[in-house]
Amino acid sequence: MRLVLWQSETPEEARQRRLCRKMLMLPPETEYHHVLPGFTTLGTLGLLLLGVVAWRLDRLGAIAPALASVLAVTIFAAGVLRFRRCYRHAGAGVLTLVLLIGLLVAVLHRNGYVGPVIDAAGPTTSAFAGSSTSR
Repeated sequence: MRLVLWQSETPEEARQRRLCRKMLMLPPETEYHHVLPGFTTLGTLGLLLLGVVAWRLDRLGAIAPALASVLAVTIFAAGVLRFRRCYRHAGAGVLTLVLLIGLLVAVLHRNGYVGPVIDAAGPTTSAFAGSSTSR
């Protein structure tokens, strides 16, 4: 089942539509392909301004988690949108897993548990390593 919300027009139909608008002396149609990069730029500049203000007020530690989470969600959304539509669920799963593992590493590093976790996750010693057999 294919859900079609609107039919795409052929190049000839688009040319005719533009010609009709021109003959009726109407302004050209507004194109919105430049809006998303503008919003991205405004959002990035807003986060930068917020970070600089927090840094100058010595409150960067209080606002850093919020800035980091907004940045992570933005990167996550941009990463998911790069996948083809049929593979977006798999891409979202992989990116979520990477984000959660990164969060786990950050928490372990902050609390000082990196060494014990690496020792626990590393290869185990062999049962035969301590045995001494002589032939």
